[in-house]
Amino acid sequence: MTLGLATVLADARAAKADVPSEPGDVPRSTLAPADYSIVKHLHSLSELAVSAGQIAQKNGDAKAVRDFGGTLISDHTAGDQELLAYAKKTGIDPNRMKNQPPPRDMTTYLQSLDRLRILTGPQFDQEFAVTMRDGYARTIALIQNTLPNISDRNLSVLLDKRLPTLEKNYQTAASLATTRAPSSSEGQRPPNTTSGDQRPTSNHTP
Repeated sequence: MTLGLATVLADARAAKADVPSEPGDVPRSTLAPADYSIVKHLHSLSELAVSAGQIAQKNGDAKAVRDFGGTLISDHTAGDQELLAYAKKTGIDPNRMKNQPPPRDMTTYLQSLDRLRILTGPQFDQEFAVTMRDGYARTIALIQNTLPNISDRNLSVLLDKRLPTLEKNYQTAASLATTRAPSSSEGQRPPNTTSGDQRPTSNHTP
């Protein structure tokens, strides 16, 4: 079962406000706490997406699903390397961030990964596609809601650069979910994007 777009956007706004609150959570960093929060979110997303891609290559039934798994691994490995390089320049220890637990809003997707590990065949394909579709929808909404409030211009540039890849992978996951189960075609969609004819759109507003 998937969440409606309104719930996705509400959760994204809540996640945006959920900045690090523990002392030293942004150690020796020039980043504002809210900026660090989105960096940490994207790093956790990449780790989860790489794990999901590895599971898809092993458990996927359709070749398209296994191929998408490979795309997730390559896209998020490259994206995370760039993100960690940026984090290091701002004074964040990349190894420390890697060892921190993922944001609370990622708990659902950690649980989904645990379930995907024991699934195979068409059931895996469907649940994998829906999980990735919904995860990308939440992340795209979070970034779009966060961008106007980012303090560091370099981080804004990095997020703008990252969005097209996230939107491309959203489209692939949505297509796979529709292909495997036509009745699920009205799943989550991220908010309006500003460029690209094939990016997901919605008439809803945050």
